[in-house]
Amino acid sequence: MINDKLKNYIYYAIIIAILLTGFLLRLKGYITNPSFWHDESALGWNILNKSYTELFEKLRFLQIAPPMFLILSKLLVTVTDSYNHVFRCDIVLRTIPFLCGNLSLIMFYFVAKKLFNSKWAILAGLFLIALNPVLINYSFEFKPYSADVLCSLIALYIFLSIDFKNTSQKQILQYSAILAVLPWLSFGSAFVILAGIMAISFKKENPKMFIYLLSPVFASALLYWHVFVANSYAQNSKGMIGFWGNAFVNKDLSNLVQLNQDNLQYFFMKIPDISFALITVCMLSGLILFIRHKKYMFVMLSALTFSVLVLASMSKFYPFSQRMILFLMPFVFIFTAKITDSKNWWLGWIVFAFLAMPHFKFVQEFCSIKTLNKGDYSRILMHKMSQEIQPDEIIIFNGASNTDYFYYNMFFKLKNKVEQIKPQTEDKTEAEQMLNCLPKGKYWFFMPTDYKHNSVNVNNIKNWIENNKNASITFEAHTTQSTLIRLTLD
Repeated sequence: MINDKLKNYIYYAIIIAILLTGFLLRLKGYITNPSFWHDESALGWNILNKSYTELFEKLRFLQIAPPMFLILSKLLVTVTDSYNHVFRCDIVLRTIPFLCGNLSLIMFYFVAKKLFNSKWAILAGLFLIALNPVLINYSFEFKPYSADVLCSLIALYIFLSIDFKNTSQKQILQYSAILAVLPWLSFGSAFVILAGIMAISFKKENPKMFIYLLSPVFASALLYWHVFVANSYAQNSKGMIGFWGNAFVNKDLSNLVQLNQDNLQYFFMKIPDISFALITVCMLSGLILFIRHKKYMFVMLSALTFSVLVLASMSKFYPFSQRMILFLMPFVFIFTAKITDSKNWWLGWIVFAFLAMPHFKFVQEFCSIKTLNKGDYSRILMHKMSQEIQPDEIIIFNGASNTDYFYYNMFFKLKNKVEQIKPQTEDKTEAEQMLNCLPKGKYWFFMPTDYKHNSVNVNNIKNWIENNKNASITFEAHTTQSTLIRLTLD
């Protein structure tokens, strides 16, 4: 008995340690509150400038986000009086992703309890989700991807809990009410919900209870389509299809394997020396173990979620790519951690150790970083420019920096004339032609970000400035991908 109690103490102590570590890693990013990057600024501008009802309509800067996520974010800004406080507004807008990121860890624990036979397998799964760098990153980024992970876990937990023979009508209605709300906070949860309803319908037991479950969800879906999809998604769909391009699954499935490889690499991005081949083997082994352990509902849920997502992507309705399918990460962690849930647990843990060690290295590197950033120092650059800019100076920004400028100027309120240099190609001659049309005068070049990872367009502008004999630089700052230059053209 004492030995069992000691094991339980150790078990719960490790759980607390994992959850606390995951929380502290996310907290570091949250309280550091780095400058918004392009997409965050775009979504932030819409929050500050649009009314609550307008958030259900087409957003500016080709943005689409779940309506409840937008409404709650705007409500937080209003309640905290953050419209005129730049640092406060940034951190307030990141609060919902931060909360969702941490609640996901707790929700994962309850899901894992339903799926794993061994307590130590639960620890393995918690380890993966708590220390994952991508999930840590999105826990302090103003985008809805942390909410996607949390909502998919809630939906998964509900469908794993439903048993029409033993679950009361009241409980079914409560579950249904939650499922009806989730898509308003998370697009990704809709795929899990649809898969869950399909999986339960295959059981063909207690049709009355199934109708109780389905009715609120169906009613919510109709309202969702009428109020939001028709007003927002439909108007943005053409632009989104053009933006995501190759991120959709081909109708002949010819690119599905490559997309899966790219997504898996993205899920474990920034973890040094991680073996993606080993992750794949572990997931396949986990699938076999789930089948052997007769966890058919989870296997069916996983297969249907993946299938529905692929079909939606083939129809150009939803990209099958990286951050857009972050809600699949809990499934990846569950299948991977399952290898520690077999009779030969020691073998599973030996294999799992090769996946765990790179995570420790990432945590060490993350903790040693003194200044976290998103590669975009727009808030700092705007602050510097606002302190020294003169009324006759003109602000130039590249195409990718427009959202940063418009969002942060909501706080710094610069009245200067602005010009945008937005070449359609990476050919430097196109940028040079635009720049050569600039008249004599004094300029600030505000370029915190670029659409390309190698900053081609920003570098083309910088090279033009450096090679222009008529350009006299009086100030310049370069950090990561961000650039701020003050100059005079004679």
